[in-house]
Amino acid sequence: TKIKSSPDLVITVFNKLFKYVYENISSESKLTSFSVLMAGYKGDLNYYAKSVEILERLNGDSTVLIAECCSHAPLSEDIGRVKIPRMLKKKFPGIGVEIVSGTDFPDDLTKYDLIITCGGCMFNRRYIMTRVNQAKGQMIPMTNYGIFIAYVNGILDKVIY
Repeated sequence: TKIKSSPDLVITVFNKLFKYVYENISSESKLTSFSVLMAGYKGDLNYYAKSVEILERLNGDSTVLIAECCSHAPLSEDIGRVKIPRMLKKKFPGIGVEIVSGTDFPDDLTKYDLIITCGGCMFNRRYIMTRVNQAKGQMIPMTNYGIFIAYVNGILDKVIY
């Protein structure tokens, strides 16, 4: 059945559907994702949104760290281990991408130009903020999967965060 009126807010669970959902909802509806909501709940959403702007200055000599908090067995099209690295390498041929998972997180972040983290649903806010503060302390931009994907798709200004 069809919804008779536009919802106030649409939350997509899958960041990969951000652009599709955006293109198929009413202009009256606001949009966000599970990852963005988790980032706001556990991380520093303002820092993530400001940090994503570094994408305008990255190039093939840059190195990005993808920090996935969970240590699940990766799926064939895993977002952190496959899709985001593919998006980065398509936009910036030659870019270096390193991936850590679970509690693995380098002490020295200075070799990275950007850190992209998941929403952090497996860890508490204190743990996630320890990583955020470490990145801030070393002056390394850090963003999250949802913010990154919205930015790359040109819809970050349409996403509620």
